[in-house]
Amino acid sequence: MDVAARLAEERRARLAAERLLELKQAELFAANRKLNSHARQLSHEITETRAEVATVRDENLRVKTQLGAAHQKIEMVEGQLWTALACMRDGLASFNAERRMEIANPAWLALFDGLDTIRPGAGYAHVLDMMVEEGIVDLQGEHGDDWRARMAARWDADPIPTETIRIYTGQFLQLQDRHLPDGGVVTLSFDITELMRMWSALEELPDGFVIYDADDRLLMCNETYRAIYRLSAPAIHPGASFEDILRYGLEHGQYREAAGREEDWLAERIAAHRSTGRELEQQLGEGRWLRVYERPLSDGGRVGLRIDITEAKRIQQELEEARRRAEIASHAKSTFLANMSHEIRTPMNGVVGMAELLMEGTLDAEQRLYAETIRSSGEALLLIINDILDYSKIEAERMVIAAEPFDLGRAIDGVARLLMPAAQEKGIALRVDYPPELPRSFIGDAGRIRQILTNLVGNAVKFTAEGHVAISVSGTLEGDVAQLDIRVEDTGIGIARDKLEHIFGEFNQVEDARNRSFEGTGLGLAITRRLVGMMGGALQVSSEPGTGAVFGLHLPLPVAGGAAEPEMPETAVSPTAPPGLDVLLAEDNRTNQLVFRKMAEALGCDLALRFACDGAEAVSAFEWRRPDLVFMDISMPGMDGKEATQRIRALEGDGPRVPIIAVTAHAMSGDREALLAAGLDDYLTKPLRKAELARLIARWGASSATSRAAPDAEPELPADQAALE
Repeated sequence: MDVAARLAEERRARLAAERLLELKQAELFAANRKLNSHARQLSHEITETRAEVATVRDENLRVKTQLGAAHQKIEMVEGQLWTALACMRDGLASFNAERRMEIANPAWLALFDGLDTIRPGAGYAHVLDMMVEEGIVDLQGEHGDDWRARMAARWDADPIPTETIRIYTGQFLQLQDRHLPDGGVVTLSFDITELMRMWSALEELPDGFVIYDADDRLLMCNETYRAIYRLSAPAIHPGASFEDILRYGLEHGQYREAAGREEDWLAERIAAHRSTGRELEQQLGEGRWLRVYERPLSDGGRVGLRIDITEAKRIQQELEEARRRAEIASHAKSTFLANMSHEIRTPMNGVVGMAELLMEGTLDAEQRLYAETIRSSGEALLLIINDILDYSKIEAERMVIAAEPFDLGRAIDGVARLLMPAAQEKGIALRVDYPPELPRSFIGDAGRIRQILTNLVGNAVKFTAEGHVAISVSGTLEGDVAQLDIRVEDTGIGIARDKLEHIFGEFNQVEDARNRSFEGTGLGLAITRRLVGMMGGALQVSSEPGTGAVFGLHLPLPVAGGAAEPEMPETAVSPTAPPGLDVLLAEDNRTNQLVFRKMAEALGCDLALRFACDGAEAVSAFEWRRPDLVFMDISMPGMDGKEATQRIRALEGDGPRVPIIAVTAHAMSGDREALLAAGLDDYLTKPLRKAELARLIARWGASSATSRAAPDAEPELPADQAALE
């Protein structure tokens, strides 16, 4: 080949190589660009990966740190939990679904002290076996196999029933077991020994004990409660409502008091049960009585006691019967005393009245002595009767203390005037000291105060042979009430210290009964102290034998707003009666008729005096001719004075009222009020006193005379009565 061709071929080859080189270089450049891009991407990815790795490494470190802290917390909480479980007085254990122990605290394991097999992993059946075989549980007569089977069967129930067991130490444990969601069981044991002892004590109570919850459902009760409500016992169980128990009892005749009104009784009993702190008495069907106590609890429930008071009721009924008999006896005694008063006062009226009239006549010295002896003996007997009646009134609680204005100074002066003759006869001075600055008008019972002072001053005069008897009054004002102190001082025989309280006893006297020189019933001071007590006052005494005595009377008396009504002394001369009076006396006793007539004549009154021997005659005499004034004996045969008065009031109709004055020996408290309520206008007690008779004739005769009807206004009398007139 020639050179040119070869050169051309080489040139072609060189060109081809150059093109190939350029192509390869282009490819290389492209590959380099690709490689550079990949390298840059890879470098970026490496950088990112490194950053991610660093982040992951940091996160891992943080997670590890948090996991460590959490693990520490878990360990701490677990430790605290186990510490808490270890410190629990109550036992706790957990069993898995295969009935194998997983955990148990020391209190639970302490029951099995010394048994290495009772630990986590032990089966529940093994636990029961050990409790029986090692004598841990007190089976109380139940066979071991039966107990194990019963305890194992408990865990098959849902919910698991609560069980109480007694262990060898005498303690009582209450087992409360619960199913877990994974099929396991957690068991708790509580030491309820103290509770059981308390419940045992409640069971020993002779009274019924019961607790209801806030929904009125029975929580617990002792056997005594069930025994008390034995007819309701089948319905008395935990969870039963109070109303259901009551209804069951009603259906079975438990409550005698509910017979015939069951629904009303039920509503009342439920209302009483829900009221606060109410007590009631309840009679059961068999006749027993209960006292029911019910009190609210802080949680809304109620606790109750049922006390059998049948015996107390029987005693109460016996006491009521005894009280009723005592009241009957007291009434009989009062009636007897009133009747005896009447029977004694009726002849006394003749004795005292005739002696008084006899002394107004012309008598020689010896005859006057006889008459005075009769009169004074009759008055002494009357004082004894009055003491006995007053004591009877106080004992029967029939004594009434009046509250009327009176002049205390005049009352004291009246007592002094009454006792002055006896003092002068013995040659002793009787002095009264009433300070002028002290009020005189008070509100009280003037008659009873005079009686008190008469007893005290009378005793002072009686037991004083020489010297004086002094009455002194002092007091202070506290608002409208005066605190009065009245002293009665004497220079008499005195009282031994050991007799100071003795003299205030019933029928007691200073002297021995065998050698006493002073007469009396021994009731005066007893009555006086009782009267003073009824007035809110106090009576004290200080004395030494041979030096006299001082009786101190303290009385709180309201001060009267105005002046008191002037009181007429018993010895004062009464106003003159208008007399031309037509006076009708109804009196069945002839002696009393004579005494009345002689006293009326001695008054110098111009009286037309007519007599009726009983109530029926009094009514007929009133119909025959209307009198100006009627003196009506109360106790008469046939028609008594009360009935006769009521008949006369009916005859009067709307016409003028004729004054009717009771003349009676009845002097018990309340007699006056009963007579005035029966239509009488005033009251005259036997034996008759001429001054009192004159006062009543003057008072009522004058008022009757002013309203006396004209003669032609009198009703026409029947022919037979006109003939009698």
